[in-house]
Amino acid sequence: MKGRMAINGLVAVLLLLMAGCATLESAQHEYIMRGQVLEVTGDTAYLCIGSKDGARVGQEYTVYSYVKVPNPYSRPGAQYSYKREQTGEIKITEIVDEHMATAKVVRGKVKDHDVVELNP
Repeated sequence: MKGRMAINGLVAVLLLLMAGCATLESAQHEYIMRGQVLEVTGDTAYLCIGSKDGARVGQEYTVYSYVKVPNPYSRPGAQYSYKREQTGEIKITEIVDEHMATAKVVRGKVKDHDVVELNP
């Protein structure tokens, strides 16, 4: 009888762990979703992020550029480093397909090849 209860308890724990793993991918997209600006035309940005990534109409993203700066550590062969600077914000207006969306530039200056990150 004790052995059967132990097995049932183990099965219950395994089921809970499996359920947690199944939601891990969606949690990653909800909290860490990133993509790239493919092109900007006027106040419309075309993004390399889509439904397969968990993108939805209405989501707001912070836009970042990476700027080359002198390397403070002066290691041989590493004269430069990069720092991330926030340059604007966008809001998804349309999901085009699994890998692409369009967004409206809400604030700031958004350029081709900038990185977008889902706002928390």
